[in-house]
Amino acid sequence: MLVSIKDLGRNLSPFPRPINDSNLVTTGIYRFTRHPMYYSLIFISIGVFIMKLSIYYLFLTISLALIIKFKIALEEKYLMNKFKNYLLYKNVVKI
Repeated sequence: MLVSIKDLGRNLSPFPRPINDSNLVTTGIYRFTRHPMYYSLIFISIGVFIMKLSIYYLFLTISLALIIKFKIALEEKYLMNKFKNYLLYKNVVKI
């Protein structure tokens, strides 16, 4: 997660819509995966569930995964509209 934050730099935003003067980041960890920060959150959540082995944490992990899935879909629509080369990037970096 920290590597993805570093690689995004000034492009980092908590919102799915990219900031106005942002650039498409395709280097660093983003060469291997399109959404490393989101996947890190899911892996951390799975780890907490495994440590706690509770239905409550399983519910939270599934809920987080669904919310992130929705946010990724929304974010990718914005990215395709803003960056003409995003579709090429999406085809090269599958995950």
